[in-house]
Amino acid sequence: MTEAEGITAWRSRAIHRLAEARRNGNQAKAKEIVAELMDVHVALGERRTGTSEEQRTYLLARSTRTPLPELADVGIDTNEWPLPPHSLPALAKPLPASPATEERISSMFAAAGPLTGRRPPGPRWEARYRPQDRQVWRGKPLPWAIWDTELNQAVTYHPDQELAEYQASQASDTLAKRREPT
Repeated sequence: MTEAEGITAWRSRAIHRLAEARRNGNQAKAKEIVAELMDVHVALGERRTGTSEEQRTYLLARSTRTPLPELADVGIDTNEWPLPPHSLPALAKPLPASPATEERISSMFAAAGPLTGRRPPGPRWEARYRPQDRQVWRGKPLPWAIWDTELNQAVTYHPDQELAEYQASQASDTLAKRREPT
């Protein structure tokens, strides 16, 4: 096959040679011609040969599982041939980034800072030192607040840091256990 003639003219001559080989009882020659037809049509499906119109026609026939009539007439089912790959070219392998590029990208992320409104999940309640709230019970200051991190407000006050931390931790742990899927 020559590039100038296209697949259609070449296929007609190959089909004629195949019919002649079969008439003469030359099965080896017939198998060779069928293999050659298959190779050329696989290349056509890979867009390595033929005109763009011939490629589109062949790919459309394959995608609809319609055998090519010229080949079906001589008993060749093109649906038994390997499927053509996707018509998009293969993706190139990515090249590793240079250290300068990595540094530039890292500095951009650092400059952008964390995502706004997104905090890593933490305990629901925590102990915070808040003497500015001026909470007093029976004349004794209560500077330690148990702080609700979701509502962003104090829910109770304690005079002792250790007690406030213990109660905040227990409440957060109890809530986390309830929310765990069973």
